Amino acid sequence: MGCVVADIFTQAAELTSSDPHRQGNVLHLGSPEQVVITGDIHGNRENLTKILSYAASGGDAPPTLILQEIIHGVPDVRTGMDRSVELLLRAARLKISNPANVHILLGNHDVAQFTGSEITKEGVGVCKGFVEGVEFTYGDDAPAVLEAVMTFLRSLPLGIRFDNRVFVSHSLPSPNRVELAGIEILARTSQDEDFLRGKPAYEWVWGRNQTPEQLDELAAELDVDFFVLGHRHIDEGYLMIPQRAVAINSNTPRGVVCVFNGDDELSFQNIRKHLGLISKL
Repeated sequence: MGCVVADIFTQAAELTSSDPHRQGNVLHLGSPEQVVITGDIHGNRENLTKILSYAASGGDAPPTLILQEIIHGVPDVRTGMDRSVELLLRAARLKISNPANVHILLGNHDVAQFTGSEITKEGVGVCKGFVEGVEFTYGDDAPAVLEAVMTFLRSLPLGIRFDNRVFVSHSLPSPNRVELAGIEILARTSQDEDFLRGKPAYEWVWGRNQTPEQLDELAAELDVDFFVLGHRHIDEGYLMIPQRAVAINSNTPRGVVCVFNGDDELSFQNIRKHLGLISKL
């Protein structure tokens, strides 16, 4: 008998890889009636529940929901384990039940997990902690679940673009590493070597410290106007990056989501009105 949880992650990976709106590493989603974008979730069960409840309140017209970096949360208070795999499973189920409206972006923590790297936070290896959490939760089925989780994470796209010229990605390349990243990776499927340090997919999810000049150049290359990013721990929930980007975070008490309609024009001047506190959803 197969493992039901592993089958769910595998099915979600297949849907993600074969999405009809996907061209290489980018989803082209047109002009949905409403879009809800999260920043990093990192195992915050309460915030994710509020976000999903808000998205479900749309009734017959659910929004396009974009999630990112769900794994690697703080240890569960009862067990001491990272149980963020349970949130990832919830996202995978949502992808299966509503594949046209639920999308998950690739983040640097995802890449670290499936490449066997490590990220240390407060002296603790979060990738090792994630594996231990899966083993605690699924017991004998853990190897099959872990393999399927890695397949699912490996399938996630680097970016999403909308007809209103908004581009959403976990991050953008660092200014001094743009040549290592390039934009060609967006137009093709990633290979294993692309996720290594210094290679394109790695540089897209790990980049920091973008400059106004770099954003202008990248916007011109991609033919977009504004970027919505994650990748930063921001206690206040968002960080303005002049003049073409905002980074949002969804795993703190003041975490936010970005909400807009498909025909809205997002800009540095008006983006704040599209940011909503998760605690008030």
